[in-house]
Amino acid sequence: MKDYIKINRALDDQYLKVIEGNITNLRKQGLYPEKFTYPITLQFELTGRCNLACKHCYNRSGDVDRETLMTPDKWCSLAKEIVKDGGIFQCILSGGEPLLLGDRLFDIMDILHDDGTSFVVITNGYLLTKEKVKRFSKYRYYWFQVSIDGSTAEIHDEFRGVKGSFERAVNGALEISQAGIPLVIAHTVTPKNLGKIEDMVDLAYSMGACRIILGEVLPSGRAIANEDIILTKEQKNYLYEVINQLQNKYNGKIEIRRSADLGHQMKRYSLENNAGGIIRPNGEFRLDCMAPFIIGNVLDTPLKELWLTHGINAWKSEKVQKFIASINEETQKGNIQNHVDKDILV
Repeated sequence: MKDYIKINRALDDQYLKVIEGNITNLRKQGLYPEKFTYPITLQFELTGRCNLACKHCYNRSGDVDRETLMTPDKWCSLAKEIVKDGGIFQCILSGGEPLLLGDRLFDIMDILHDDGTSFVVITNGYLLTKEKVKRFSKYRYYWFQVSIDGSTAEIHDEFRGVKGSFERAVNGALEISQAGIPLVIAHTVTPKNLGKIEDMVDLAYSMGACRIILGEVLPSGRAIANEDIILTKEQKNYLYEVINQLQNKYNGKIEIRRSADLGHQMKRYSLENNAGGIIRPNGEFRLDCMAPFIIGNVLDTPLKELWLTHGINAWKSEKVQKFIASINEETQKGNIQNHVDKDILV
């Protein structure tokens, strides 16, 4: 069997070199700044609460220590602050489960929407009713992501901890695509569903998805205590082989993507200008969902001040670079247990 892991790592290395070359050339032409003086994109982790109990949850949503200090009113105040500062191009709405905010979710979206912001919504789909989708249809989207982790209810519901969650996610995803909103399915690959990848791609295609992202479980948050859901090297190689085959088979019908290795993701962010980050439910500004570093708290310091004093070059800091260098290609583990160990201020 071919070593698809090695092939894909070589492709990812080549991609990083292309990005670096493009940035260098654009800077020479004065078309790419040395730094962004304000975030271009921000992710709002709107709540630490969740209505499911997924085995792989990278940030341990729903755990008792997930502190939610950012109330809907505070999210609205932050959104107004962002607009006053000049606004952002993209806002990613996640959680926990963002739809648990109910009607207040749309209050937050309205403030940014009126300023020209486009959205990505990341949801487990459980609360995606026809009525909710009708309200979502007024906004601009890069995409709307629904997580479905099995091609059958038996696999999905067991993995996500709530019976009936598969049916509700599938129905919600169908409502999204039928409303003309660009649907993306996120599918976590585990040893249990590895043999049904094509069935999952078929399901995503039948739901009207424009893309499916096939991602392996990374050792972060709750997954650290559930190592049986992490693929072995042989299983990972098989996954990459199947993805390669399916990309050819479904070419022109649905885009099939794999998630890049953690190390490559982190190196890419280090090459590019820091363009944004994540505002967590406790107000902390985190660099990335898989990078355990914060630059401060928006409940204590204005966002623009945090960005200008700590955020602009945070990815190039010694602490972050040491973490990236510590990531093991085989295990995807670094010297910090992400969302288990305490985040580090940079």
